[in-house]
Amino acid sequence: MSNDFYLFANCNFVPDRYGDWQVAYDELAQYVESSELTTKSYYFGIPMDYAHDFSKTTSMFAFEVYGSRDDLYKTHLSSPAMSKFLSQIPAASTTGLDLNHYRLIAGFLDSSHSRAECEIMQDVRIVCIENSARTAVLSSLYKLITGVETSEQVNGGKGGVLTYMGFASLDDDLGVRLFGRWRTRGEFESFIRRGDVGRFWEENKGNVRSMEQRGYVPNG
Repeated sequence: MSNDFYLFANCNFVPDRYGDWQVAYDELAQYVESSELTTKSYYFGIPMDYAHDFSKTTSMFAFEVYGSRDDLYKTHLSSPAMSKFLSQIPAASTTGLDLNHYRLIAGFLDSSHSRAECEIMQDVRIVCIENSARTAVLSSLYKLITGVETSEQVNGGKGGVLTYMGFASLDDDLGVRLFGRWRTRGEFESFIRRGDVGRFWEENKGNVRSMEQRGYVPNG
């Protein structure tokens, strides 16, 4: 199992100011790609309600992978490029950094092995009723995800699942998270209707206090 450090973040924008944020980010992204080998993934999604016009979005989802916690806080967030970026974006943002930290339970980041772009991604955030309930959910989640991974390997990726990963929160002892990417919207719709996916939710109803889920499209 990966020892990488996983970050989920929310970027929250003043209406019609996403473009200003993106201009500042583009410069940061160039620095990260060329200089930060321990920043392993830097992936963003626009809520589907703004898929028709990214410029109007008031929020954005971020999924990031680092080699360790220090790679995030001592390398990435402390770099000169990040300092410049953080000085440029306050006027375009309605909040400061909104960060959530996780460890991987099971899953695969890129079944295509080609960094293929997705048509849709889904973020699912679960809060369990107590820690022992989370243990049960994580055990069930491990079985689900490893089964999905096996089926994608057997059928040569024809299910269209590009990413499917499950996480436990490092910020509390109740949080669980699921992140997936699908090649097409149709393959996503087929996936959420699979029998093993349905059984996972049915088996864990009593363990879940709340659940939020949202679909996103990549911002390019």
